[in-house]
Amino acid sequence: MKKINLLLACFAMFALVFTSCTKDDATGDNSGEKATLSFGAIVNDLANKSTNKQSDVDDLPVCSDDTPFYVEIVLLQGEEAIVGETGAPQRIDLVAGQVFTEEDPLLELDPGTYTLDHFAVYNEGGTLIWLAPKGGVLAEFVDNPLPLNISLGAGVKKYVDVSVLCFDDRDVNEYGYLFFEFDKTEAFKFCFFANYCPPEDNGKHKTANYSVNIWLGTDNTGTPLYTNESPVTSVNADGDYTAATTCFPLPVNDDLDEPYLYYEVTLLDWPGNYGTVAPNTVKSGVLTAQDVMDNFVGEDDVDYEHLRFGCDDDTTPPMDSDNDGVIDDNDDCPDTPAGTEVDSDGCPVNGGDQDSDEDGVLDSIDECDNTPVGATVNEVGCPDSDGDGVFDNIDNCDDTPSGVEVDANGCPVGGNGCVDLPAPCELDVPSELEEYCFETYVQEADSNGWITINSAAEFDLYYDEGVVAEVLSEVSITLNGSAVNVTLDSPIADQDRITAYAIEIRPSEDGTMSTTCWESQCANVTGEDQFGPIVNVFEEFEYSYPFYVRVSTISCFTPDVTPGG
Repeated sequence: MKKINLLLACFAMFALVFTSCTKDDATGDNSGEKATLSFGAIVNDLANKSTNKQSDVDDLPVCSDDTPFYVEIVLLQGEEAIVGETGAPQRIDLVAGQVFTEEDPLLELDPGTYTLDHFAVYNEGGTLIWLAPKGGVLAEFVDNPLPLNISLGAGVKKYVDVSVLCFDDRDVNEYGYLFFEFDKTEAFKFCFFANYCPPEDNGKHKTANYSVNIWLGTDNTGTPLYTNESPVTSVNADGDYTAATTCFPLPVNDDLDEPYLYYEVTLLDWPGNYGTVAPNTVKSGVLTAQDVMDNFVGEDDVDYEHLRFGCDDDTTPPMDSDNDGVIDDNDDCPDTPAGTEVDSDGCPVNGGDQDSDEDGVLDSIDECDNTPVGATVNEVGCPDSDGDGVFDNIDNCDDTPSGVEVDANGCPVGGNGCVDLPAPCELDVPSELEEYCFETYVQEADSNGWITINSAAEFDLYYDEGVVAEVLSEVSITLNGSAVNVTLDSPIADQDRITAYAIEIRPSEDGTMSTTCWESQCANVTGEDQFGPIVNVFEEFEYSYPFYVRVSTISCFTPDVTPGG
């Protein structure tokens, strides 16, 4: 992460634009009509700190030791472009041999609040070498991703931090004319690809489907970085099953030989290709920074980590599905209950203990002896009948409604609230989205997608395009009496449309979001209705501020129109 300390210099007179400034400096005259925005850069630090190279593929930033020469910006005030605009950012040169930008009359601004919407740094040849991420996965690696609000007051000068990452080869986030210095953090790219050799196919390698989990740490108790990420799979024109490599930007570790990342790759079913697979077929391992760098190929490419499930060159131990110590190939009783003493063929010694309800737990330790067939049970044979995450043997409220937050005893948190509500509906996401269609989200939402509504509000709905989050549709939320109105629309272009949506509303309960009361509306939208606006009214409860909203859509744009926000 590079931190760009931006100096916002507001002067009473234009003649003072290049007066030297300090962080705490302020002019004595606040009566000027204009505020002047200027910046410089401690550019030598940028090159000195660039110690690693990365491959120029997909959305992985590529670090460079090139000397910064100029910056480009888009600066907004509200929705209005003030300096530069989307698709046509404003270039601001650095003074030759100096660390300051040249004077530009475009940056004489009225005092007020502005938004830095794009920021990029270029070398003399016009190659983008550093950028400030705007949403997406890479935003997690910086302190303050774009958009960034900037307040300019006449006669006041102050620094603002903008964080940038190494180069991604797309036109993203530009900016200019402030003092800044760089303190960068690089991200490595690491990719997986997998094959599976079904036992019945005599070693034939088939393209595999799988899910990837990665933690910062040396086991799965570390900090999750990626959860249940899977490749894009398809069938090509020749009828062959294909899967793209699955790639991840990963944080760099200064100690190249210290294990600091842990991954688990789970083989998934793939109907039509190889069918179903044994559950919990997993490959796992730890990574060092050197392991990641070993997959780099020269300056420009990166190889993938090739995993093979069940193939001749597979080093995974043979499967023992019932964990009785006898591998499946030699096990005549492959479903032996846990804890049963077995012979060399994997069968209970002298008939062994019984498992009357066939839940995989022997009767001698089974505390729930009538478990329904197929139910998942814990180590003492008890299911979780109400699906609240607390098994029946310790659940004091064994009929909790679906989705209700519960305590360690399985009872609702925060009182009784509502009971017997149907589970909230969910967005109907097809296995393959149409071209130019994307699942959207609200950037201001928390990690679970919730927005706290304290007054009438309007939010953009974004989709991720690499490291850039683009606006594709919007949602307006108002309180009409005690009912909530939620309006979805696609205002970017006439032919943009919304094909599906899911909205959930929860009232406040004791000053926080209710864990037991909700209502939801979901739909697949057809015909002219797709072009909006789409209005939904929620009136099951007596709503008042604050209340809580979670919304997502599948929105599509026309190929000849670039969505933006």
